[in-house]
Amino acid sequence: MKNKGIQVNEISEKTKASFKVRVITAAVIAAIGIPSIILGDWFFAAFFLIVACIAIYEFIHVLHNQKHFIWIDVFTFIMTISFIYWFMIKQQLSSSGSIIDEANHIMFNDIGISTLGIAFTTCTLFFGSMLTKKFNVPDVCYYLTMSILVTLGIQSMYFLRYVPISPLSESAPGFKYDGNYMYSCFLFVYFVIGTCMTDIGAYAVGILFGKHKVNPRISPNKTWEGFYGGIAISFLFSFTFGLLISYFNIPLLKGILDFEHWYWILLISLVMPIASVLGDFIFSAIKRYYDIKDFSNALPGHGGILDRIDSILISGIFVTIIILTIAHFPFFS
Repeated sequence: MKNKGIQVNEISEKTKASFKVRVITAAVIAAIGIPSIILGDWFFAAFFLIVACIAIYEFIHVLHNQKHFIWIDVFTFIMTISFIYWFMIKQQLSSSGSIIDEANHIMFNDIGISTLGIAFTTCTLFFGSMLTKKFNVPDVCYYLTMSILVTLGIQSMYFLRYVPISPLSESAPGFKYDGNYMYSCFLFVYFVIGTCMTDIGAYAVGILFGKHKVNPRISPNKTWEGFYGGIAISFLFSFTFGLLISYFNIPLLKGILDFEHWYWILLISLVMPIASVLGDFIFSAIKRYYDIKDFSNALPGHGGILDRIDSILISGIFVTIIILTIAHFPFFS
């Protein structure tokens, strides 16, 4: 009689070798990224400045074969960097306050892009498309979309690392963690667990049990088994971590993501893996449209920086929006 139970897929030597390379690369990334996350402040700011520069270069490099005017690429790079950091510079220069608190720690409590900057960039890119056939309207839309996604995604990284000590609202005035600034990294650690475990869980479950494709046209290797496995594993790890940390009186975010408001931790723990998968599909669709496998080969086994942080960027935007919504609408408290 034929066994109709759960069957484990046979793992090829190629898959084993690929997995080994992915693990080694991930370990190197962790060795560089984890200290910056823990130390925060300018270490974290510098780390994500480097990430942002590489990510911008990668999405611009996608169109390098079209040989359009170099000033279009330089302009897009400069404007995207300005979008990311103008919000911080504006807050620093405003009369309402500084992004540096009395203990010299960086504060960051919102995200946003200059509407004037977007308008200027849009007009300039369309002007560029009028000057050459090698940079057309779909390319303008691609540059604008990627610029906005990378901007909001990187800003979300800063928000999630710095907001635990930042005054966000009356219900979330900022928490000093009894002077131990490093405790403020737990919100970002929680976020990293939620997003990265989605990818790890989906990859592992997909390899072992994946049979039914989600959308072969956009991402031929992703399966429904991996999708549900990634969500389940991510939720289990992130929700457990968030609840335990809050139980021991180290709130992820005082007044919003603490033990008293456990239901918000549950909600975000569910949203993170779903948003991560959405981010993966968004960037996969872009790669399919431009007929490229990866944005670059910067990270062996992972592709480029954008291939690694695609889900992180989109998930970060969603989590940030949820937190800001809860903080600024009292009836959610």
